[in-house]
Amino acid sequence: MFRRMYVTVASLLIVSTGLLLVLVGLAVYRELTNDVARDAEQAMADAVPAVERALTESVYRDGLGPPVRDDLGNTIFYYAVGPAAVAHSPHAPVPFSVVHGEAVLKHFVTFTYDNEPYRLYTVVVPDPTVEPDLIQTAVGRTGGTSPEGLLATSALKSAVRAIGDGNAAALAPTRSTVVLYMYCLITQERSMLTHTLHLMEFIGGAGFLLALAGDLVLARRLVQPAFQTWAAYQEAVLELSHELQTPIATASAMLANREVPEDAANEIRRELDRASKMISDMLYLSKLRSGLVDDPPEPVAVSDLTLEIAERYQPVARAEGIELRGQAEEGLFVYTNQAEWERLVSTLLKNVIDHARRPSTAVWSLYRQGQWAVLAVENDVAERAGERPRAPERGVGLQIVERLVHRMRGRLRIDSDEDRFFVELHVPLLRPH
Repeated sequence: MFRRMYVTVASLLIVSTGLLLVLVGLAVYRELTNDVARDAEQAMADAVPAVERALTESVYRDGLGPPVRDDLGNTIFYYAVGPAAVAHSPHAPVPFSVVHGEAVLKHFVTFTYDNEPYRLYTVVVPDPTVEPDLIQTAVGRTGGTSPEGLLATSALKSAVRAIGDGNAAALAPTRSTVVLYMYCLITQERSMLTHTLHLMEFIGGAGFLLALAGDLVLARRLVQPAFQTWAAYQEAVLELSHELQTPIATASAMLANREVPEDAANEIRRELDRASKMISDMLYLSKLRSGLVDDPPEPVAVSDLTLEIAERYQPVARAEGIELRGQAEEGLFVYTNQAEWERLVSTLLKNVIDHARRPSTAVWSLYRQGQWAVLAVENDVAERAGERPRAPERGVGLQIVERLVHRMRGRLRIDSDEDRFFVELHVPLLRPH
């Protein structure tokens, strides 16, 4: 009993500690991820003026702008789509069609291209070519552009013209604005977060092992007072039982040496035996409750054993005016031990003898029901002078039966009324090999 209590308390402490560590770790990692992303997004937003300055450096004449880095040292790649010309950074690892398809105006978006993670920021800025002649140079008001400019921008212009969805219309430049697509590689950021996560897992695992040891010690300390109280109770019951057995034995000895009428002597002996048996039952019930009864289970042929016990109690019942009848189906095996099954059946039959009406017939049966072995006992209830008929549902004997059935992983059902008392128990049936 206390072993199960200790395991339960320790399990609750360990599970709660593990959940707490996981929740705290997830919260810390989420906050760290958000902080890193906010810093990177802020650095990218702060790099917008730098990209705007880059666009003024002959971008619309060449279609190729200078490189740009943010405050964190990340390389900013960009596409700039103006009213009459387009430009891009010196190195453009992601095609414009992919970038445009992921873009959301004034929002940061993360996407993956060629198994590499990127962060994208799209914004509309004033056209840096405030002088109309710069734009006209790119589109050729006077008749054309340089071959170098055509080589640099023709593919990008074709890509811009090929996109005609709703998002393209929302991101279309006007006469005085440029749509700026800025993106950067975030592989280093992801690697740092992954390394941090592995470090947190290692530290959390070490912390959990330490907490596990502490939880086991704490669970032992929590269970210890209950164990000490129960041990004191067990000792008190044991001492009381021994103290009660002594006067009973003394009274029996005195009765044998005194001249007492035989009928009275028999009645006194019967009550003394009943008191002694009740004390023994209380001791056994106390052991069952505390889990001190730990006989190893084994396959038991309960059919023959039940018949043997019933035959043993038939003369006793007949002497009390009770006819004990019953039958057992052959070949039934239960995973228990012989002493416990014998105690269970004996307690039920003794309960019949003690409480059945005189004269009457009590019936018992043992049979197979699916995967269960069923033992049923039924008898008439004796009436007590001045009292209503009462069945002994709360007697020590039936409490022993209930505990034994529980140990056999079975179930017990008790039905009673003013005239009849019925007990039925189901225990798992074991098939012999």
